[in-house]
Amino acid sequence: MRHRAWLLAAVVLLGLAAWLMSRGDSKATASRKPRVEFPRRPELPYVERDVRRRTLPPAPQTDPSVEHRPRRDPLLTALPTGRAASAVVVEASAIKESPAGKLWLDCMLAKGGMDSFDELKDEFGIDVLEDIDRVAAASGPLVVVSGQFPSARLDSLRRNRRAHGARGTLFEEEEGRAPVLALWGDGLLLIGQDAQAVEAAIDRLEDKVAPAPPVIPEWATYGDAYGVLSADDIAAVVEGSDPEIAERLRGAVGQVELHVDASEDVAIVADVTGPVAADVDDLGKTLGTAISLGRLKAQADGEEQLAELLDLARVSPHEGRFSMDLALPLPMIEKAMGNCRKRRRNGEAPGEQPGGEAPGEQPGGEAPGDEEGEAQ
Repeated sequence: MRHRAWLLAAVVLLGLAAWLMSRGDSKATASRKPRVEFPRRPELPYVERDVRRRTLPPAPQTDPSVEHRPRRDPLLTALPTGRAASAVVVEASAIKESPAGKLWLDCMLAKGGMDSFDELKDEFGIDVLEDIDRVAAASGPLVVVSGQFPSARLDSLRRNRRAHGARGTLFEEEEGRAPVLALWGDGLLLIGQDAQAVEAAIDRLEDKVAPAPPVIPEWATYGDAYGVLSADDIAAVVEGSDPEIAERLRGAVGQVELHVDASEDVAIVADVTGPVAADVDDLGKTLGTAISLGRLKAQADGEEQLAELLDLARVSPHEGRFSMDLALPLPMIEKAMGNCRKRRRNGEAPGEQPGGEAPGEQPGGEAPGDEEGEAQ
């Protein structure tokens, strides 16, 4: 049953890899020039979308001089607060119909050993493709899923259920086994490593703790994915391979704000800030130089895909901070995710890779006659 719980968590996390996806044409070829629009500001559709999501009443009055208190987005309110936290939100409803999104769903099904998501719907009362709107992952660790879950049945995952707060219901296993699940009303599903993380999220939603600004400002919720990463979390990723770089990141970087557009080829903008402007400037120059040298080396070595990737990367300084642009061409993404889908199509067990490739396929390519892509 523990495996099933994490399977459900993995399914709702489909968006965490969706920032590597595209809603572009599945017939694209490697020679196609990417159509990249980098997300640098909130466009009107994003603003209107975010206003509709502010359904939570304003936070309790803390400053009598403030007359207007805006309503809040429940998903953002549930996330941990403070600049030491990291959180990334993926617009699952925006990418689920994309060819690459369907490919990712195929991979999730293959890894779970399932033919469709009907099994999860029948057992847990959650329609993955229709009920989920957004998926947020935060340091803690905590996953917050927004949508509509009036028919959710989580008792089959966790035997013990108990109330927390006015609208929260926790579902736990004996002996504190992870994960701990919870529903808040019928619009938020919470998945935490322990009960404390879930209870803290509910307390923030119900104003049981002092109000604090959300880790992702509401004005920054634009793109198909968006969020902030702390210096510690970024450094932890590279610490095993290069402790010196990890330490430098901790000293120079305060926070990285991410915005991703996946309407064609995937475009990523990372805005980097830090406590000391000179250190941030130096780090930006170092990254810019590394990208330039890497591009030249890739061209000299004949690594066309890597050269194309680095040719679309840019570092732009902005007086004590810098922005880094990165574009991921759709053909590169399709190749990276293609084998998982092929194995499922051929009826192979999850993770099975006989001979490295399925019969009749070219390494890293599509099966003969599959140029149209069956993700339609």
